[in-house]
Amino acid sequence: MTTTISLKNSEARRIILYAQGLTKSTPFGSGPNSILKAVNQLGYVQLDTISVIERAHHHILFTRIPSYNTTWLEKEQFQTRKIFEYWSHAAAYLPMQDFRFSIPVMNVFRDKKDRWPDSSRKDMKLVMKRIREEGPLMSRQFESNHKSGIWWDWKPSKMALQRLFLEGDVMVSHRDGFQRIYDLPEKIIPDSVDTNEPTLLEYYIHLIKTTLHAQGIASPKEILHLRKSDTKIFNAALHQLQEEEKIVPVVVSEKKDYFILSEYLNLKIKLKDKMMIMSPFDNLVIWRKRLKDIFEFDYTLECYIPAHKRIYGYFCLPVLYKDQFLGRIDVKADRANGNLLIRKEYWNENQKKLSSNNLYHEAIELFAHHNKCDNIIYSKSR
Repeated sequence: MTTTISLKNSEARRIILYAQGLTKSTPFGSGPNSILKAVNQLGYVQLDTISVIERAHHHILFTRIPSYNTTWLEKEQFQTRKIFEYWSHAAAYLPMQDFRFSIPVMNVFRDKKDRWPDSSRKDMKLVMKRIREEGPLMSRQFESNHKSGIWWDWKPSKMALQRLFLEGDVMVSHRDGFQRIYDLPEKIIPDSVDTNEPTLLEYYIHLIKTTLHAQGIASPKEILHLRKSDTKIFNAALHQLQEEEKIVPVVVSEKKDYFILSEYLNLKIKLKDKMMIMSPFDNLVIWRKRLKDIFEFDYTLECYIPAHKRIYGYFCLPVLYKDQFLGRIDVKADRANGNLLIRKEYWNENQKKLSSNNLYHEAIELFAHHNKCDNIIYSKSR
């Protein structure tokens, strides 16, 4: 029987940060090759439409690759085809080498076991016909007389494209700005990539291993995050990996039901002596319950909350120093005027006011540069 390991919060935090590529021990280097290394380590990098600051996928990679250039991601997707876009727990960039493990997710959409609205099969056939005949297309290239008022005012062709994308019949070839350009999978997936559908047991084993590789420590619920599941087979996968001594059950500060990769035990992990301004969609903070339980940081992204109910602001970003979240800052990039606006700063009660801290100012300056802003403007109410 596998022995359960007991860890303190501080020990768990270091392992999680190591797995997330946020310590001295897990550098990705620089240059375009660093992108694939980062995506492989993280398992996925989430995309998001909000552009108050540089978009989430760029922000997440910049946090781990200080020399990051936004063109590198396009190169890995469009030129080398080493990453692709699909659905993880949200829209994301994924390693192309793991393509086959997205097929069970595609099957969920094909079987209509999802919450997305369906599309007319007639519309889907027409969209597929055009892509086969004309090559890569984006939604605005499909004409429609559709009037607004349904599913975020999407026209039928866009709904058909989204459904075809979720079901795996088309893929995102690349983007024009932030607009997806769709093409057939056979035009995108390299011949060297395995496209055979895994068994459900193989899928769960892959899911457990890659999640723990990326997150360091996770509960079964977090591993399955928003996925339809077969509990019996998932538990069989957990049991097999424990029998093979690849994963170990963990109790973190008396909270049970976590697992860890065996290879992450007994590591000597050195933390970075720098502050980092994190994306709300960063892989480290996206699991809010674990963030609260292990990092003792209660965080909510308030852009989805009505303005009168917000406490910290529309787009407040967590501030991380070593293994502690010190607070959050409400930020906006005024790109037209080259200004990064620091609208509000909120520091935890047990932290000193950090507005004059050199590490904080260094982090802000790097973040401004990443957002193509030459000036940093602090609110007068600071």
